[in-house]
Amino acid sequence: MTANFGHINVQLGKELLQVAPLNAQVITIGRGPDNTLPLAHQLVSRHHAEIHINGPQPVLIDLGSSNGTYLRGVRLLPNQPTLLAIGDVFQIGPFSMIYQVPDQRFDTEHALLVEMEQPAYVLDASASAPTPIEPRVAYQPRYSRDRPSTILPHLPVIFQENEFFERFLLIFESIWEPLEQRQDHIPMYFDPRTCPEPVLSWMASWLDLSETIHWPEGRKRRFLAEVIDLYRWRGTRYGLERIIEVCTGYVPRITELPNTPFVIDISVTLPPDSKGDRDLIEQLVLAHKPAHIGFHLTERTA
Repeated sequence: MTANFGHINVQLGKELLQVAPLNAQVITIGRGPDNTLPLAHQLVSRHHAEIHINGPQPVLIDLGSSNGTYLRGVRLLPNQPTLLAIGDVFQIGPFSMIYQVPDQRFDTEHALLVEMEQPAYVLDASASAPTPIEPRVAYQPRYSRDRPSTILPHLPVIFQENEFFERFLLIFESIWEPLEQRQDHIPMYFDPRTCPEPVLSWMASWLDLSETIHWPEGRKRRFLAEVIDLYRWRGTRYGLERIIEVCTGYVPRITELPNTPFVIDISVTLPPDSKGDRDLIEQLVLAHKPAHIGFHLTERTA
């Protein structure tokens, strides 16, 4: 299968990072380490896209990613399969992915010249800001004195001819409508991205996360939205990087010290006067690193 379907060249700018062979029925692409092709960058979703090989040509599918997958200058619709032609260049975050087959001569620089027009990405992940949380959708009442009653048409005709009775029904409809609206959108009250702010502390209590009580609202929403996945990777390098990024917005660089076993170096670029951020990072590292691992926290100034 590898000989027939070739490989994907992964580039960052003009630098070739890796060559990923298409040697499976489904190639998963995303930020999480459980993907076939992991891409460590905050502009890449945990499960960003897939390449399916079940026909004469590979098929590229965007999995509803936050920042999208671009092919030939067009952002792909979520969950819509698109055929990949030889030499196609698609973009995921700051990474350029070039589909090639063996014995094919392809001008990589020319392919990069025809890249799609899209916002310039910040390639220095350590200095970039976190992806903002979408604001909670507020309820907009539909009640109006000028609109007709929605109950009146279901009553006998003798009642529909009475103007006073219609205005009388609108009094009750103005009370019931917000309750019906809440019932119709009850899932929003159990989603950390859209629930009212007081509900966040209640959600945190489900997992005994008492330390989140005094956090800002935006940090609570980001953390609770990903807490299940974060706990899945707890104790791993990816889990530690992700928990720091979600809670602080800074992407750390974690390296193992070859001369000092069981000790890791954590380097984070912080802006000036960020004493509180450093304290928070230390608390997160102590809570989420393996118990037998020591660490050095290196602070760099942005």
